Amino acid sequence: MIIYLLSVLVLMLLLYHFFIWKPLDTSVLYKKHPYLLFGHRGSPLHEPENTIAAFKMAIADGCNAIELDVHRTRDGHLVVFHDDTLERTSNGTGRVAEHTLAELQVLNAAKEWEGREERIPLLQEVVDALPDSTIFNFEIKNFSFFSEQRTELELIRFIHENKMRDRVILSSFNPLNIWRVKMSDPMIFTALLWFNPSILSLRHPLGVHLSHPDLFHPFEENVNWGVKFWSRVKKIPMHVWVVNDAETMKIFAKDPMIKGIMSDDTKLLIETVGDKLLPEVPVPGPL
Repeated sequence: MIIYLLSVLVLMLLLYHFFIWKPLDTSVLYKKHPYLLFGHRGSPLHEPENTIAAFKMAIADGCNAIELDVHRTRDGHLVVFHDDTLERTSNGTGRVAEHTLAELQVLNAAKEWEGREERIPLLQEVVDALPDSTIFNFEIKNFSFFSEQRTELELIRFIHENKMRDRVILSSFNPLNIWRVKMSDPMIFTALLWFNPSILSLRHPLGVHLSHPDLFHPFEENVNWGVKFWSRVKKIPMHVWVVNDAETMKIFAKDPMIKGIMSDDTKLLIETVGDKLLPEVPVPGPL
């Protein structure tokens, strides 16, 4: 009898964990901003990506949100950089995580921009440089099964220290990163990046039930029946990336479950769907 009761209890716990979970209420993200228009890595078509210049340009263009990528350095600092390695956008070599902050800050993060010199910024420098009303998406750059770099745990500490829980989303392709965030602080908003899910990948939709995200961030070509189904069943808002043409922006802006768009072309984003930033004006009824 005891074994039977324990079995039922375990089954109920598993059912709850995998299916009967509820995401956080994310409405506070839209309290001041009815729609989130993200500068994806800042404004990388107009300034070197993931630099303070790019983030300031996105805000100047009219964006109310910023998407950026975070690594933890060898000596424990949080820096903003996209790739796992330095070669593509900087004059450095090797993995970001294998360098100290001092080694990274002497590099030029605008290698592809002739005549430009930009540093790899600290996450704190980026937050301090932008308005207090800015919504942030910090993508956790950790694809390992284990939390070797502890990036997500350092980000939780950073959010607490800066008192910015209501305006930060921690996102990842790796559902284990999100699961670790939820285990450490279940009140921090998390988003699962949805990109070409495969049954052999951690990014398969089953990862939803492990990570219990509060938001979905699907790639524009993967806004498919799966992410739409879970979005509606769990009432999970979506922010789509990375959308760089006007017609696609307009299509996504009409979907009531899509509450934000990320774009490299921040000027086009504002020109095309900038009206979504304005509060809805009620239509007057008949006299």
